[in-house]
Amino acid sequence: MGKKWSIRAKFILVFLMTLLLLAGSFVASLNTLRTQVSRNEAAAVADQVISFRAWVARAGMVWVNKLSPDFPDFLAKRDDGSGREYYGKNPALATRELSLIANNAASRATFRVTSDEYRQADNAPDDFETRAIKAFKQNKDLKFTEGFEGQNYRYARPILVKKGCLKCHGDPKVAPKEVIEKYGDQKAFGYKVGQVRGIVSVNLPALGFQEVLQSLINPFSIGFIVLAFILNVFFIYRFVIRRLVNLTSDAEAIAEGKLETELEYTNPMKSNDELDHLYHAVNLLKRSMVITFKKLKGQK
Repeated sequence: MGKKWSIRAKFILVFLMTLLLLAGSFVASLNTLRTQVSRNEAAAVADQVISFRAWVARAGMVWVNKLSPDFPDFLAKRDDGSGREYYGKNPALATRELSLIANNAASRATFRVTSDEYRQADNAPDDFETRAIKAFKQNKDLKFTEGFEGQNYRYARPILVKKGCLKCHGDPKVAPKEVIEKYGDQKAFGYKVGQVRGIVSVNLPALGFQEVLQSLINPFSIGFIVLAFILNVFFIYRFVIRRLVNLTSDAEAIAEGKLETELEYTNPMKSNDELDHLYHAVNLLKRSMVITFKKLKGQK
C-alpha cells in the first residue's frame, strides 16, 4: 500500500467534495426556484381567468351592442325595443374572446380554457391538458398540475361546476333554447355541482438557469461567498495545518535530542483547543525525556 495522505491533501479533497456538493445543491435550488417563479406567474393568470368567468357567470351573460369582426361569435341576440340589437356572450365565449385578445398582446404567459367535453373544435385539449383533466377527475384534492415541455412551462387549474353552471350544463331539457340551438343537446350536459367541467391552461416560456442565476447573483452575494471561502481556507491553514506542521517539526527535533526546543502553545488550563492539548502532551513527553536523561547522566 502507498503512503497515507497528508492532512493538507485530505483537507483539499474534502474541501473540493464539499464545493461539488454545494454546487449540486445550488443547481437543485435553482431548478426549484425557477419552477416556483413560473408557478406563481401561471397561478396569477389562472386566478384572473377564473375570477373573470365567475363575474360573467354571476351576470348570466355579457351583452354588447356591436360585434368585433375578429370575434363575431355570440350565444343570443335581443332587441332593446328601439331597433338596437344586443349580442350575448356566455362565460365560455367571453373567456375565449379574452384569451385571444390577451394572448395576442402577451409578452410571456398565454392561456386558454378547455375541457374533455368541448363544444367547439378549436377548444379541444392537447396531450398535457388531457392528462391534466384526467388527473383532476381522479383526485378531487389536486389543486394544479404542472410540467416542462421543451422550452415551455405548462400549468393547469381545474374549473369546478357550481350551481349557476347547471343552467347550461345540467339537464339539457331545462337548458336555455339559445344553448340548444347553438350547441345541440348532446355535448357538455349532465354535470353535477363539484365535478370538473374543464381547466384553465397556462403556457409560458420556461425560465432558464441563467435568468434565475442572474436574479440571485449580485456584488453582495458574490462578496459573501468569496469571504466565506477565504475565511474557511485561512482558518484551516492558519490554525490547523500550519500548527500541525510546526508540531511535527518540533517533535522531530526533540526526537533527535534537541530537548531545548520550545513548543509555543496556550496552557490547556486556559484553552479548549485540542491542538493546544496535543502540544502540551508533547511538551510533557519532552520534560519526561529531560528528566530521564538527567537520571542516566547521574548514574554514570
